[in-house]
This record gives sequence, C-alpha cells and structure tokens, in this order.
Amino acid sequence: MNDDHLCNKLKILFEHLFPTLTIIGGVDEPYYEAPRADTNAKIFFKENYPRSLLHEIAHYCLAGQKRRKLDDYGYWYTECGRTSEEQELFQLVEARPQGLEKAMCEAIGIHFSPSFDDFSGRPISEMFLKNLEVNYQEMITNPPPTARIALETLMHTDFSTLRDN
Repeated sequence: MNDDHLCNKLKILFEHLFPTLTIIGGVDEPYYEAPRADTNAKIFFKENYPRSLLHEIAHYCLAGQKRRKLDDYGYWYTECGRTSEEQELFQLVEARPQGLEKAMCEAIGIHFSPSFDDFSGRPISEMFLKNLEVNYQEMITNPPPTARIALETLMHTDFSTLRDN
C-alpha cells in the first residue's frame, strides 16, 4: 500500500472514530481549524504524508475540549529561523504529541523519526529525545482517553500490508 492509500485509509478511520472532525491532505503546512457554527473541526496535513496525518491526529487526541475550540489549539508556531529559546520551547511542547505519534507509527508498522523542525544546524537536543521517550512510554502504558481510543483502533486495524514501508 502506498502513502496515498495509507493516508486515505487513516483519514476514513479517524473520521469514523471522531465524527466531528474532517481531515484534509495535500496542504503545504499542517493546521488545525477549530469548528465553526455548523461545521466540523478540520485537520489539514502535509501532502499525502502519513506521518503528518498521524502527528496532527496526535495533537488532536492530546488537546482538551477548550483547546479544540481554538485554531491550532491556541498554540503559536514559528517557522524556521527560531532563536535557541524558541526552539527549546518548541521541543518542550512537541515531546508529548511526538511520543503519541511514535506509538501510532508503531501500531501500524511504519517508521518513526523525531521531528525537530529546525534546520539551523544546531545539534539535536538530548533533552528533547529523553522527553519524547518518556512521553512515548506513557502513551504505550497509560495514554489519555482519546489517545487510548485512537491507539486501540489502530492496533485492531489490519495494516499488515504496510510493513514494508
């Protein structure tokens, strides 16, 4: 199964699991749009890249009801060119959703690698990797309720044809 098919399968699966959510691929930058009046919340993920979809679903699963009412869950995002302090804060916020993303990747048998979203040439933060691993362990042993639902669904869905990715 190629990435297009996998993204489509994941999209259908998550939209069924979370019926107030619409998932849209093929964008340049991922984004969460909070629900409006009589419209669903929307997750936009990068191109047809399964890891982008899983990463955005991880954010959704970990956001509480209040944050789901805010575009991009009320978080800031600074593109490349962050200061060291901004990058440190980014990594602090990203460790938890990437811990869940890693568990999701494992559940469906695709490769996970941390995303530092930093092309400055600074070395990878060992603290970020440690925090990511702590959060991954939480997600596989005692995930929050919505994350548990997503993980259990992924684990009980046949993704056996994807093992070669």
